Amino acid sequence: MKQETMYAELLELITTDAASGKEAAIARRLAGKLEKLGFTVTADQAGETFGGECGNLLGVQEGTLDGALLLCSHMDRVPNGLGIRPVERDGILYSDGTTILAADDVSGICAIFEGLRRVLTSGKPLPRLEVYFTVGEESGLYGAKATDVSRFHARLGYIFDSPGRVGRFVTSAPGHYHLGAEITGLAAHAGNEPEKGIDAAKIMCDMLSSLKQGRLDAVTTANFPILSTGSTATNVVCDAAAFSGEARSRDPQRLADYVAYFEAHCQKVAEKCGAGLKLEKIESFLPFRIPEEDEVVQIAKAACASLGIPCSFESGGGGMDANIFNARGLTTIGVATGYTKNHTKSEQLVLEDFYRSGELAAALIETFAERCVAK
Repeated sequence: MKQETMYAELLELITTDAASGKEAAIARRLAGKLEKLGFTVTADQAGETFGGECGNLLGVQEGTLDGALLLCSHMDRVPNGLGIRPVERDGILYSDGTTILAADDVSGICAIFEGLRRVLTSGKPLPRLEVYFTVGEESGLYGAKATDVSRFHARLGYIFDSPGRVGRFVTSAPGHYHLGAEITGLAAHAGNEPEKGIDAAKIMCDMLSSLKQGRLDAVTTANFPILSTGSTATNVVCDAAAFSGEARSRDPQRLADYVAYFEAHCQKVAEKCGAGLKLEKIESFLPFRIPEEDEVVQIAKAACASLGIPCSFESGGGGMDANIFNARGLTTIGVATGYTKNHTKSEQLVLEDFYRSGELAAALIETFAERCVAK
């Protein structure tokens, strides 16, 4: 059954243009919604760290119980998320096929608001509620990286930013390194004296053809899709080439081992050919894994049981704000809200799951509250 308030809010926010670094319009709407619910809203300067126009939003409402809970989603979306025209067919929401849908992460925002409305009208005692909407998540977790977690009283929370059916939770996710290589060769006339040159393009190809990549093991991947050369003519031996990509692993040691292997492999090939080499190794975020016995997982299990929703605890393949928060001592896991095929024009949102995700947000708050005592 359609929940009119959630559905209307979903359409409102999906059709509010937003992008990484350009979240001001949606931030104003969300701040107003939080204030109407009685939250005190503040913003930080996270946008300044990556050239964005606004910062993260923090909404706080004090409670009568001793404890605090964090609920978080991100405000931005991947490119091709402007001018979205939602289309509903048979209980599923799509875009019109020319853009993404932006259910990632508008559906998470709406689930949080529905959960808040439910618990605030229930009259039940509540802990301190901290609602956090981040910027620049899709372009590099910039909002989370700029977060001072000491602002939060909460020591655990839920990130409403995961694909899948309602009841799916992401309790582990990979860490990520950006890796790149710049190869310096030596120009020479390709027809008269090619043997006097050092072909940077060929060396790049040799590096990549012998570099371990793709699915490396059950928890580790690597991918290098971006290639370039400095050549503009076919009659000159290429003197500059570069490639870049990434490595991911849910095991921090395996990630570190691959980064070391990448460096050694590229250096070996370059030295053999007499080429210059400059490597780039940038840690984007660390992996996390929350064990089943942790309180944040046990609360999720109990909340799903109270609603009769089957639950699962799985590993994700991408980074999320939880990677940053967990590394800084704030225990968080991802919550699915019913979307799939995110980041593509085929993105879709199962509305029944979306509506139930609002119920789940309320149940997570209420289940956490049951573990708190009165001040």
